Amino acid sequence: MNVQAARRIVERFAPKPGSRVIEIGPGRGALTTLLMESGASVIAVEVDPGLADELRERFAGLPPFTLIEADILRCDIAALAGGEPSRVLANLPYSITGPVLMRLFAACGSLTDMTLMLQREVANRIVASPGGRVYGSLSVVAQYFTDPRAIMDLAPGSFSPPPAVSSTVLEMPCRARRELTAGDEKLYPAFVRLLFGRRRRTLLNNLKGAGHFPAAILERLPGLADPAAGLGRAGLDPLRRPETLARGECLELFRALASG
Repeated sequence: MNVQAARRIVERFAPKPGSRVIEIGPGRGALTTLLMESGASVIAVEVDPGLADELRERFAGLPPFTLIEADILRCDIAALAGGEPSRVLANLPYSITGPVLMRLFAACGSLTDMTLMLQREVANRIVASPGGRVYGSLSVVAQYFTDPRAIMDLAPGSFSPPPAVSSTVLEMPCRARRELTAGDEKLYPAFVRLLFGRRRRTLLNNLKGAGHFPAAILERLPGLADPAAGLGRAGLDPLRRPETLARGECLELFRALASG
C-alpha cells in the first residue's frame, strides 16, 4: 500500500495513544508504522513468514508492538483482545474474507469497531439495502453485528503490486446492544445463510425445505415444523422473498420460529 493511501486510512481510523489495535495482514507495515507513531498498542497478525521476519526486524523490541505469526483463521480474536476494548484494522484478501468476517463478528463482544479494506464487490454487499441486487445473507449478518458504512474507495494503484480489483474501506462499529443471546448469535448467521440459500423461492417454500438445516438450528427453532404459523407470528407475508427482509424482520422471523 502506498504512503498516501495508508495515511488517509489511519487518519480516518484516528488511533489514540494506548488504544489496543489488532492489525490483520500488516504486510510490509505501511499501516503499522503509522499506528505505532500514534502511540497505539499494536497486535499484528501476519501469516507470511517472510513478511513476519521483516516486521520483526523493524518493530521488535518496541513496547507497544506484538507480532503474532499465524493464520488469523486459527487465532482466537477475543483472546488477542486480552479482555480490553479493542479495535481492528485489516486489509482482507478476497479468498478468506467471508470466514474472517464471521470470526470478527463472533468476537464483537471484545471489539469496539473494525475498519476493513475489502474488495469493492464484497463491501457493496455488506452495506446493501433490502431489495437490491447484491443484498443477501452477508448484508443481514454484518448489519446485525455492526453498523457498516463505506468511507473511501481505493484504486488498484494504491497497492504494490496492483491487484486486479478495486477496494473499498468500510468502518464497522460493533453494535453494543444486540437483540439475541450469545447462544443464539452462534446460530443466527447459519440460519440467515440457509434462509437466503434459495433467493428465488418464497419465504414459505424456503422454510418448508428446512429439513436440510443443521440439527442445532432445528432444535432451537421448533417453529420450522410449521413455517406458515411462524411467518404469521412474525407478521411476514409468506410469499415474500428473502432479499426483501430488513435487518429487524430477519430477527423477528428467527424469534418467531424459536417460540414455535
